[in-house]
Amino acid sequence: MQQILLVVSAIALGLIFGATTGGLVFSSLVCVVAGVFLVTPSLFKFQLSDLALIGKNMPSIWRNLWINYLLLTSAALIIGYASQDIGIAGALLLLALLPGGGMVMMWIRTSGANVKLGFIIFMLNLALLLPITLIFGAFFDFAQGWFPAPDLGNATGVAGGRQIMPFAPFMILIVIPFVLSRIVRAVFPGVIDFTAKHQQLISKATMFGIVFYLFSLSTSQLLFAVSLSDLITAIIATGAFYGVAFLAARYLTDSTAEGRAVYWHVATRYITLALILAVFSIDTYGASFILPVMIAYFIQIGAAGALSRRMQAR
Repeated sequence: MQQILLVVSAIALGLIFGATTGGLVFSSLVCVVAGVFLVTPSLFKFQLSDLALIGKNMPSIWRNLWINYLLLTSAALIIGYASQDIGIAGALLLLALLPGGGMVMMWIRTSGANVKLGFIIFMLNLALLLPITLIFGAFFDFAQGWFPAPDLGNATGVAGGRQIMPFAPFMILIVIPFVLSRIVRAVFPGVIDFTAKHQQLISKATMFGIVFYLFSLSTSQLLFAVSLSDLITAIIATGAFYGVAFLAARYLTDSTAEGRAVYWHVATRYITLALILAVFSIDTYGASFILPVMIAYFIQIGAAGALSRRMQAR
């Protein structure tokens, strides 16, 4: 409940700030903040020797790959097509392509999962960010003939939208945090103890700041152009997608420590990263594009406690 109130407050305050000031202009520095405060702390205990675990856990790794990038991606495309809204379809695809999340390691640690395997899967999914952005970047051109044209309303300020530059997120969210973590390990070991002690506080504060900033952008004012029918459609579509994800996590993973590590990477999405990437394309997909990402916060954070208790009872 605390996390839901945190996100709701950040969204509300961001929208109010944007509405009263005209909104902020997007800066890629928000990606740097996400990389430094959400990704880097997870890398402190990672050693290259841990990669040897990949060979020993290939069944779990393959399960993560086919469930997330085949089953859930297909489900997102089917549900998105049924919505007949290219913005909702694009957002669901983006969520499907981004498993895990900034807080997934916390849930893995508290549920008796294999922490090292969970982190390797987390890194593998992040490493796939480069092809993911390429796939997503091509989706709009491919899907235009299957959906009605998006309603951009009168709030859009960037004609033609912006394309996600695939190498930028890869460098900022993977390469830079990895190099930074090696520097901290070698020069500032006290930082590791500090972040371990205050990791939840750091994650929550970072999430609040990022969500507030992204919803205070001028592009986020497109939300006020959304109709009630679009909102209802987005709620149903996002709920259906998470329903598939939760069922897949429950029935396609086992109750071993390795299976639990896969479970959390299926049941959760990297919604903060999805929101960051969504900003690049909201002027292309229309007002409804940001709705599933926003709704995902409420579904995922609201369900996390129940999922954790169910996982511990297995």
